Amino acid sequence: VSTQSTGVALRKPAIFLLTLTAVLCVLTLHHYHSTLLSQTLPSANCLKLSNIEQLISLLNSSSPDSNRAECYHEVRKVLDSLYKIEVSQDSVTVPDSMQELVRNKWFQGNAQLYEKFESPVVMTITDRYTAHTSTVNPLRALRPKPPGDGQALERINKMILESKEGCNFCSDKQTLQDKFGRVVWEKAHIFTAENAFRFYDYTGMVIPADIHDFMDIDAQTFESMITYNAITWFGNIHERHPEKTHPAMIWDVMGKAGASQVHPHIQMFAGTGYYPGRMGLVEKAANEYHAATGSDHLETIVELHIALGLGFRHKTAAVIVPINPTKDREVWVVGFGDLVDWNWLHYVAYRSYIEELEVYCFSQAMALPTSEISNVVQPLAAHGRLMLTKMGARGDCTSPYNDVSSLELYLISSISTDYYETIVALKRTYDKFRRKYPQKYGKATKGV
Repeated sequence: VSTQSTGVALRKPAIFLLTLTAVLCVLTLHHYHSTLLSQTLPSANCLKLSNIEQLISLLNSSSPDSNRAECYHEVRKVLDSLYKIEVSQDSVTVPDSMQELVRNKWFQGNAQLYEKFESPVVMTITDRYTAHTSTVNPLRALRPKPPGDGQALERINKMILESKEGCNFCSDKQTLQDKFGRVVWEKAHIFTAENAFRFYDYTGMVIPADIHDFMDIDAQTFESMITYNAITWFGNIHERHPEKTHPAMIWDVMGKAGASQVHPHIQMFAGTGYYPGRMGLVEKAANEYHAATGSDHLETIVELHIALGLGFRHKTAAVIVPINPTKDREVWVVGFGDLVDWNWLHYVAYRSYIEELEVYCFSQAMALPTSEISNVVQPLAAHGRLMLTKMGARGDCTSPYNDVSSLELYLISSISTDYYETIVALKRTYDKFRRKYPQKYGKATKGV
């Protein structure tokens, strides 16, 4: 046997051992960070918080009560790794000329609210990885606005009814067809169409022809629209244009939220090797966080929110009310495996807006994994893994006033709703659905 062949023979087991050692190191590192995370955030709502003012007060305290001290320090450690948090408290002097206005008109004689007004507390939260900043002042929900008449839903129903006549989304005959044809779910007459006024290179739509009112979308229709029609459309686009790899969707409900038509419709487009826009920032943040800590960014965010009492899991998916939102009543639905689990939890959030929170104008953005539309998974393994919905309220559908200003458009997000009201509403809807659809929802995993 030659020296050269002996060297090759000796190198083969050495290479195998080095490879095995590297794999074991990666697995050990992953187990270490997973164990560290589970030890750091031990239980759901261990801080026993029930409203936004309690959260702000706690985060402004360096020495919480002894019953919550251990939990607080563990949660705060993870919180500070993700966000920069500032809590400011000052005083306001109300001149005599404004006493009547503030006390009796703004706060309807409520002495407790007036006292809070005199000592306003504002929490500012900045994401360390995306730089997105939200400010929270619960009293802003009470700032002077034109009074409503309590008939918002009646007026919305009237708008929907009046828009049905001549609606070109109630039939596929009045919509453009993609070059590869339509994706049709015959059972519920759900079809895809090409956007006549596209905003991206290839822009499609999913439309439930027989459902003109967004409040009438049932669970099966909701599931089919995304898991069949949308996924199949993305697959067709990727097959013809392999560079289109990263699925993204938007769904605006009612004109106040930006919808050009009242009839429900999801808009679809795919990024070229990356998620477009702000979803791309989410993935960039996830990659940077993993490089810095070895932990999964979205998994850490979910665990943190469950510990704060602002989230819960359903099988392989989770829903949270983020502490750093873009809009009031914001909800994130995060998937970690099964698309159907994520989709059904998304439907819970959708129905909760309508049935519990009385939010009738809202916007949604979604990102799906590249593996859902392509068999070429390996070249995309380093990215393209998002399974995420972000949705937020867009204000009173019938109000002439806008829900965003220069502040939200170009600087920061100002939030005035209570996160804990939103999570309570989500849990009520989820519990209702677990009874109504036991085969789909079953038992919650954690946080409910």
